[in-house]
Amino acid sequence: MVEHAREAASRGDGLGATAAGRNFLHNFLEPLSRAIEKEQAEIRKKVPGADRTNYGPFMLMLNPDKLAVITLHAVISQLMMGDDRVKFSGDNGQVGKSKFVRVVERLGEAVQAEVNLSRLKQRGKVRPKDPSERERRFREETAGVSAKSLSKLTTVRSVAKFARRALNDSDWGMTARVKLGSVLAKLLVETAKIEVPDPESGELEIKPAFEHHYEYVNRQQRYGMVSWHPAFFDYIEHEDMRHAQMSLVRYMPMVTPPRPWSRFDQGGYLCSETFVMRGNYTRLGPSWGQIMALLGEQKRSDSDGECASYQPVLDALNVLGKTPWVVNERTVDVMQKVWDDGGGIAGVPPRRTVDEPVWPDPGEYVNAKVRVKRENRELHSQRCDFLIKLKVAQEMRDEEKIFFPHNIDFRGRAYTMHAHLNHIGSDVCRGALLFQEARPLGENGLDWLYVQAANLYAAGGVDKLPLDERREWMKTRLDRIKASARDPLCADDANCAFWLEAENPWQCLATFIEIAAAVDSGDPASYACRLPVHQDGSCNGLQHYAALGRDIGGGEQVNLTPRDSPGDVYTGVANVLKRMVAEDAADASDPETAATAAALAPHIDRKLVKQTVMTSVYGVTHVGARQQIQSRLRERGAIEDESLRYRTANYASRRTLDALSNLFVNAREVMSWLGECARVVSKGGKPVQWTTPMGLPVVQPYKAPSRKVVRTIVQSFVLQYDSEGSAIQKQKQKSAFPPNFIHSVDSAHMMKTALACQRRDIAFAGVHDSFWTHARDVDAMNEVIRDTFVELHSEPLMTTLYEELRETYPEAADEIPKPPPLGELDLNEVKKSRYFFS
Repeated sequence: MVEHAREAASRGDGLGATAAGRNFLHNFLEPLSRAIEKEQAEIRKKVPGADRTNYGPFMLMLNPDKLAVITLHAVISQLMMGDDRVKFSGDNGQVGKSKFVRVVERLGEAVQAEVNLSRLKQRGKVRPKDPSERERRFREETAGVSAKSLSKLTTVRSVAKFARRALNDSDWGMTARVKLGSVLAKLLVETAKIEVPDPESGELEIKPAFEHHYEYVNRQQRYGMVSWHPAFFDYIEHEDMRHAQMSLVRYMPMVTPPRPWSRFDQGGYLCSETFVMRGNYTRLGPSWGQIMALLGEQKRSDSDGECASYQPVLDALNVLGKTPWVVNERTVDVMQKVWDDGGGIAGVPPRRTVDEPVWPDPGEYVNAKVRVKRENRELHSQRCDFLIKLKVAQEMRDEEKIFFPHNIDFRGRAYTMHAHLNHIGSDVCRGALLFQEARPLGENGLDWLYVQAANLYAAGGVDKLPLDERREWMKTRLDRIKASARDPLCADDANCAFWLEAENPWQCLATFIEIAAAVDSGDPASYACRLPVHQDGSCNGLQHYAALGRDIGGGEQVNLTPRDSPGDVYTGVANVLKRMVAEDAADASDPETAATAAALAPHIDRKLVKQTVMTSVYGVTHVGARQQIQSRLRERGAIEDESLRYRTANYASRRTLDALSNLFVNAREVMSWLGECARVVSKGGKPVQWTTPMGLPVVQPYKAPSRKVVRTIVQSFVLQYDSEGSAIQKQKQKSAFPPNFIHSVDSAHMMKTALACQRRDIAFAGVHDSFWTHARDVDAMNEVIRDTFVELHSEPLMTTLYEELRETYPEAADEIPKPPPLGELDLNEVKKSRYFFS
């Protein structure tokens, strides 16, 4: 590989055709290849060295050039993906660094996959000439090993899966893989250099491109980390390196419609074999039970000659995947200009790093330097993340159509397989995308654009107004909308910065551009618009809880019933909390509680309780709620005494959950019932499993992993792995079941809506509890959203779950509690509710 690149460079082709490409070869690949070659020579000579007896035989299986390419690709890919499984204080743990153990695991798996693929290709070429018993055995051993089948093996996972069937010794073992990965990562850190201008003189200095270091979670625990130099991403940001950079992204948007999902293991990308459900599907992995459930249902349906029970899930994913998109060139050009001008506005991270602190007293200087280093590390991660999104947008901007294949998590929630630029992502991502198909706005489309602008602007609570008032609020600011659309970055007119005041500036700008174009067309009803318009649920998890329990009080709070203005559950909880706290403050029989209540009273508002109410759907604990409220109080500078703030937050969390229970009586009973069912099931040592309303079998993957200390040439670390005797995590099975079940229900609602929209020729995109379509079709989609919700919850979902659990776990059948009694909510009221989704 490296040799081919060298030859291309001599001809002026390929990676070596540009200065950036030649630097890449010179600074990274060639030094690493030479270092690997030297290490292999010492292994062959049996020169003593740490761990050589463990990794040596495997390191000799590939030539130095190929190992160098694999190492660079695996390490950079992991760093571009980041590692959000560990987060440090003030650090989002994203792009540009990763735990060392993740890097070496990925690297070892990549080398093992390349060796196995080479062996499979070699075996597929061999054809004995004499027809004999030996040939028959050979054919049995090589069944399925063909050029056609091997061409589909495009990922490490697909190679590993195939090799397990065709090779007897395809798995080297975890220890050997990480030891090999460690030495290759070590050689990369030692050899890869980058030229960095000195901040003072501007002269170029040679610096390591990658660094291995330690970061502390607390005083007792630290992690080995690998990160790239801040200048490294600037280097691969170079125009000449764009295609090389994009090749590191595992799944890109497609330019043709995805392959329809026809089975759990067939669909999505044309040339990449993958499962429809994400997970760790090794034999002992936490998701093995899940894949066995899918496979069992697939085999049953195949033998019966009928569709699998979860075929509606596949059909819905196909609807989502075949929606064509294009890059919004207007907004992407503005993003590029903001970045080129230094960033720092509209959610674009600043290009400039935080300055080193000046020297005050020594103690303060050390603390300030640590803080600045942490801030710069976080900013660097944000820059890398933004630039990947921007680069993907620039790469795809000339395509007539792009598509996003979807798959699901174990609960049935749909996600795009491409991770960086997609409509499920951040404001930057959403602002950079449009539907490919343009449809005339029609009679009400422009009004919905105004409403969308208000929803996205959101500042000052404009998104909480009745729909008519939101529309009028924006219409009275049409001059500012047009100014923003005409020249978003004009410094001479304050109106141009209107979009920058929004909570979602890039989506807001995209909406302003469409409003201005529609109005200026002179015939807005005929204006062909590509902008997706969103309809969002009102605290959707609580909507499903309230519907399950027929909770009329809770349903009113989350807009399941008609009302003149939108209900705001956070304000509702805050108001109940105020009444409770006022009563406690006036209670002379408990002076300590009264004092705490009095300290809390001035600080109660919707923002104080919002996070706790939101996470109540996910089973937030009392401790978690206390930490959330304590953080809100600290952010406001409220209650300076830390001890009093802690006591106040402790009291506030308990009373907030009480207020929520008072508002959602039946819904809280449903939540408690789900938790008790999971407790009964899991105490027998089995994971909780159920079937979603879309027919998808679900098995909760929470197992307690085994641990093993591995000492490598670079560092020691604790590896977590799955073993034959890994037990389930009983507490996690219990606490996670209520939110997981609700997610399986909300995913069913989204998928039913997608399928119904397809039948009515309504374009559709879904982001969990936010449904998108063209402006002209919003009214039609709203009708579908309400009809499918009522249809879904008209089914006896809790009774069905109860009966399924009793059948699946007969040994616990007598202990599984019956569903709680239902409230008085009339589900048909949802069809009349203007603010159910809005």
